[in-house]
Amino acid sequence: MLSSVFAKTLRERLRAFRWWCLGTVGFVTLYGSVYPSIHGLKVLNDLVKNYPQALKGFVGFGGNLDIASGAGYLGTEVFSFWGPIVLAAVAIAAGSGAIAGEEERGTLDLLLSLPLSRTRCLLEKLAALVCETLALAFVLWILLVIVSYSVGMGVSAGHLGAAVLVLLLFALGFGVLALAIGAATGRKALAIGLSATLAVAADVINALAPLASWLDRVKLISPFYYYTHGDPLRNGLDVSDLLVLLAIVVVFATVAPFLFRRRDLTTV
Repeated sequence: MLSSVFAKTLRERLRAFRWWCLGTVGFVTLYGSVYPSIHGLKVLNDLVKNYPQALKGFVGFGGNLDIASGAGYLGTEVFSFWGPIVLAAVAIAAGSGAIAGEEERGTLDLLLSLPLSRTRCLLEKLAALVCETLALAFVLWILLVIVSYSVGMGVSAGHLGAAVLVLLLFALGFGVLALAIGAATGRKALAIGLSATLAVAADVINALAPLASWLDRVKLISPFYYYTHGDPLRNGLDVSDLLVLLAIVVVFATVAPFLFRRRDLTTV
């Protein structure tokens, strides 16, 4: 039963994954059903343009506030708020529970009694994290493609795929960070709290950058900046943004096994 840490982890996460999928179906269906009633409403765009600048930073995806268009509506309702919260939550939950969760449940010693190294154990946990988050992102993409074509949003499958891909890498960055923190400390709550706090801080820095000149440079360290500024819903995939987000994932994934190998687990 424990011959594969990867399979064991996916089995344990399956029930939660089903609920995440069900919630995603519900939210995307709801957003899709609302769009026809606001499509082309100039008064709605005028209202949004009168928002305070700080609020615009939180709701504008790619710097565009044309909420009455398909790309603008999805950018505001899905990719600026709901999407990052959901995918980052899934990734952080999986990452924080990968090692620290096993340790708190008292099952880590059983895993490490198997004929595999700490590095392999962590990498199989990492693979399960990636697969779960990737699967939910794929479900989201399929649903958005269906809704976009059903209600005439006019956003192509390719542009939707580009937006979901950068969203996936954004979420994985914080999920793998949670994995690394949990591997280094054995504390699940710390892994969740610190990763979630940094994700919120990344959003706040990027949103408030137009209000303070000194934040123009600081925002370049925010993963949220590389997630949003290329506006993939309208422009397609920006390879430079993609590479930065991928680099963040790779760095944390490289550091995590090193931190785990250095842990003293004699009291686990």
